[in-house]
Amino acid sequence: MSNFLKLVQNESQKLYKKKSFFIAYAIMAIMAIAAAIIINQTVLRENMGATDYVNLILGLDGFGSIFVLIAIIFTASIVTIEHQLGTIKFLLIRAHSRSTILASKYVTLILYIIALMLFTSIIALVMGVLLLDTSNLSITLVVKNIGNTLLYTVVYATLMFMFGVLTRSMGATIGIGLVLNFVEGIFVMLLSRYEWAKYTLFLNTDLSAYDNGGAPMEGMTIGFSSIMIVLYIALFLTISFAVFNKRDI
Repeated sequence: MSNFLKLVQNESQKLYKKKSFFIAYAIMAIMAIAAAIIINQTVLRENMGATDYVNLILGLDGFGSIFVLIAIIFTASIVTIEHQLGTIKFLLIRAHSRSTILASKYVTLILYIIALMLFTSIIALVMGVLLLDTSNLSITLVVKNIGNTLLYTVVYATLMFMFGVLTRSMGATIGIGLVLNFVEGIFVMLLSRYEWAKYTLFLNTDLSAYDNGGAPMEGMTIGFSSIMIVLYIALFLTISFAVFNKRDI
């Protein structure tokens, strides 16, 4: 266990040394602060309280979708860059199994996403409390939206993690991720007429669809979607580890 934690620490240190690591934090901070100031200084203030603002920043129907784009780019680099630079071989000659190495990269990826989301959440909450009306602030609703966005982002990150292992190409992985993210809504709209569509990935990833008693399709429940998400994540990781363990490096 200690060896695995050291690998995760090593992967994290690689990220911290890159200037690009902090770009995502800067983007989310500037966006959250700018949005709060604009809302506070315009007529939007009359109709948007702290809860609405925080949900705008963190919700999937607002700026929360940016987390997915960041995750796609970040995930594409965490595995593929090692192949392109040839440094993956140095990891493999050490006393670590391939599965352990890949698992450390995946855990580092998830920790990065969680840290970025927590960072953005704190800034959004602080700005909302300082500049906007907090009389109807609902922490429960805020936490729920954060959870939905985090889960959605983790699913996308895991899918891109698999494509990164399969293609070993940063450009291809980013391209696939952006295309899927762009056409997801179209897929949902076209497939929702078919009963079997409820078993597809994209009809289950956004749990905010269940807000206010709604559902992506008739007969679907949040429990069903949660199970489907777990199964898809397990499938993506199984494929990733199977390919990574068998492929020549």
